[in-house]
Amino acid sequence: MRRLIPAISIALAAALVAGCGTNSGDSAQNSTAPATSAADPVTAVQQAMDRSLAGTVSMDASVKAGNQSITLNGKMDPAAKAIHVTGNAPEPMEARLIGDAAYIKSDSLEGEKPWMKIDLNKLRPNSSLRQSFDLKSQTGLIGGIVTAEATGEGRYKGTADLEKAAAAASADGGMREGIESSAKLAKDPKAIPFEATVDGEGRLTALSYTIATKTLGDLVTDMKMSEFGKPVTVTAPPASETESASEEMYKFF
Repeated sequence: MRRLIPAISIALAAALVAGCGTNSGDSAQNSTAPATSAADPVTAVQQAMDRSLAGTVSMDASVKAGNQSITLNGKMDPAAKAIHVTGNAPEPMEARLIGDAAYIKSDSLEGEKPWMKIDLNKLRPNSSLRQSFDLKSQTGLIGGIVTAEATGEGRYKGTADLEKAAAAASADGGMREGIESSAKLAKDPKAIPFEATVDGEGRLTALSYTIATKTLGDLVTDMKMSEFGKPVTVTAPPASETESASEEMYKFF
């Protein structure tokens, strides 16, 4: 259990860590914001992420460090607070979020049934697992972009400052603490290189960045976003296959 929770937290956060929460009720397709081409490159990339998360979206993400890697595929509906993620972290896992109820399935879970149900309201305010599921707290790397330039049609590259990203992040859900931890590991937290791709609708469709760490080598994150506006339905696992996390387990979360 102690080994599993950090892996799950990292895997779930990877699908969202580059994003930023949106207060808009409009979908990405109905966005009336200025065209990306009219904005400076930094603003263009930041606005593109906002548009991507303005409605439902699917994501494919990978995080690699040396010969270790985490891969996942997810879909989410920010407005409905619904997420479905499958992948390897590094062992096969699946997670579903429906409101404040999280369901996690992994061979490493110590339970009699395949699925564990976690009440997010019972998690500590600084819980990394809470951070992973808290869509409102996801500001991440995008909030720390300091330089950007266009390299082609809809393509950008630049640098981000993890310390600036942490300052811009919400203190709720532990996201700020997570970014601060990454900044401490980085050789140069003020110059994290990234590349991004924006589609014709001004939505971010790809993002990659590399954090050169002091002890772990390069931490490489790649993310692709697609299926904007496609309906997302997340259902709870069968009750017969689900057990609630014990009070003792919440100490680890």
